[in-house]
Amino acid sequence: MTLGLPDHLVTRALSHALARAAHWFALTCLAASLAAIILLSLSTTTATTTATTAATTATTAATTAATLATTPTETLATIVALLLMAAVLIALSLRRTVALTIAYLVTGTVATYLYTITVLGIPALFPSSNVFLVTLPKLALVMIGGAGVSARAGVLWSTTAFVLAEAVTVYAATQTEVPYGADVFTISTYLFLVSVLLLTVFVRREWSVQIALHRAMQTDQTRLLRHELDLRTLALGQDTTLQQLVALARAHPGPLSANLAGSIRDTLQTLRGTDWLTDADALSVEPHGGTDAWLTSAVYAAIERSRDRGLVVEVTGDRAALGRLSPASDRELSLAVQQCLVNVILHSGIVAAEVVIESEPSSISLMVMDAGRGFTESETGADRLGLRQAVRRRIERLGGSVSILTRPGAGTSVMLSVPVAIEEPGGHAEPTKQPEQTETPDPERVAQ
Repeated sequence: MTLGLPDHLVTRALSHALARAAHWFALTCLAASLAAIILLSLSTTTATTTATTAATTATTAATTAATLATTPTETLATIVALLLMAAVLIALSLRRTVALTIAYLVTGTVATYLYTITVLGIPALFPSSNVFLVTLPKLALVMIGGAGVSARAGVLWSTTAFVLAEAVTVYAATQTEVPYGADVFTISTYLFLVSVLLLTVFVRREWSVQIALHRAMQTDQTRLLRHELDLRTLALGQDTTLQQLVALARAHPGPLSANLAGSIRDTLQTLRGTDWLTDADALSVEPHGGTDAWLTSAVYAAIERSRDRGLVVEVTGDRAALGRLSPASDRELSLAVQQCLVNVILHSGIVAAEVVIESEPSSISLMVMDAGRGFTESETGADRLGLRQAVRRRIERLGGSVSILTRPGAGTSVMLSVPVAIEEPGGHAEPTKQPEQTETPDPERVAQ
């Protein structure tokens, strides 16, 4: 019944749905009332004309007197009252307020009285007040309970409407000297509507499980989001502050070099940016296809920044394949490549590196190689976060993988592989599914 909605939306959704159904039912009843009163008016006029023309006996005269009990003025007033009642109902469906609800009660009561006294004014057709045709505006009036802002308010309004409808029916029956009878149609409609309204109150007791599940889902999503932000903070901190601190610590005494000063200015500009932790993907744009994909890619910009710091970088392979990367993948891959090139500058002991780009149907791989001193990955200190956070974790969040081939004295090769959309023969691309990372991170790995 709640359709999986959160608790704060269930009451509003049920109330809106019930009100919409009640409004349509009431409008249908009012349309039927208008049709009935018009048809009865036409038939009465025809019968009156025929009876007047053939008024030759006392029996015909009596019938004519009975049919003239309803005047055209009363019929017109009834039609106007029903139209006004429908107009207020439409306004109430657009905006449910107490003022409009009271206005609907008042106009509905007047319209019900005029309609009942007009219809019962034809005793030859309606010998009692419990005929279904007589109950149509009463049914529309009772439906006001479905427009309540809450179940209890709906029961109150519906009960008030039911009492008013029956009261004016009794009064109209007395005026027309037609026997009053409690109709089963209005009573059944009233009891059904009240039962539905009360059911929505009692069902709320069963929503505790749904509330608990919804809160548990929110808690889990909050935990995953906080974990994601923590990882991005570590990676971006490595990309900016930690890199510059290490570069300053390794710089020779004296004035800063032009490359180092420019790198620090870029870092400060990034840190001064608005919401730099969360809007990075939003600021990314789709790369251009063809040969321009290389020059407009974030990977190219990362390599150029390393060249500005004095590193000689040779790029080979399928450069245009970078156009297949999404903006988020392009950005994250560029930062991982940048960290690899920074490691070459800081730790390899040489000033040259090579970047090889390879394209596969479902992935793109970049290999960053240098012929420097190399290292043993398992023996790196706990303070070395570059490969762990800025490279490995960043690529793994994209659903990719990182392979490191190195040993002391033999250089270092870092293979970065990320998934991309599979190109179909028709020119369309089907995105590859990245594995969902729902595991809680191992604290020991984060510490590394």
